[in-house]
Amino acid sequence: MLWLAWPYLDAARLLLAWTPSLLGGAALNLLMGLVAMALASVIGSTLGLLQLGHGPGARLAALLTRSLRALPWLVVMFYVAYLLPFEVRLGGRWVQLPDWLKAAVGLALPASGYVSEFVRGALLAIPASQWEAAAALALGRFQRLRWVILPQALRALLPPAMNLFCTLLMSTSLANLLGVEELMTRLQMHLSSETRPDLLLPAYLYAFLVFFLCVYPLSRWSRRLEQRWSPPR
Repeated sequence: MLWLAWPYLDAARLLLAWTPSLLGGAALNLLMGLVAMALASVIGSTLGLLQLGHGPGARLAALLTRSLRALPWLVVMFYVAYLLPFEVRLGGRWVQLPDWLKAAVGLALPASGYVSEFVRGALLAIPASQWEAAAALALGRFQRLRWVILPQALRALLPPAMNLFCTLLMSTSLANLLGVEELMTRLQMHLSSETRPDLLLPAYLYAFLVFFLCVYPLSRWSRRLEQRWSPPR
């Protein structure tokens, strides 16, 4: 019976030998996800706060939010990759912009539209009495947001933001199409060097498990936080 299992043992041996390289690619996926989420949080939070105001600024922020949410992620990533320069001048020297950073920026733009809606919805969910109590303390608008409103809004904001990060992390595999040496790119490089069709299924199962082990615990944690912080019915 050993000869029947030999092809699978040989595939496992190769995948084990590739593991350091593949995990290095997975680390780049994680880095792209973190950078994209950080950029989306900054842009989206700004748009979400602007939507709570009045006048042209609020209407423009709402229009940008809807537009960003409607953008196709892959198309935006390609557009940003070709739009951003190959290198920029910083401190009197030229610094090359890596492709993984361009991919992260491309993923961050449509994600920021979702963050904007998360922020707006979380702030609108705060009871009016809390806003009135904060105003009674003679605090400025920024101080009311910083010390009274935002700490309460974080409870409603964190679970969907974590789910969005999981989506971003899985979407970083699209950077493979830009030639970024993330997990899928390195896996395909190893597969092309072997030219063995029998390795395809085990190799892609390996990639699936890596992403699953990264995303599933975060998804479960997000669900647990949502259940813990949701108001009783």
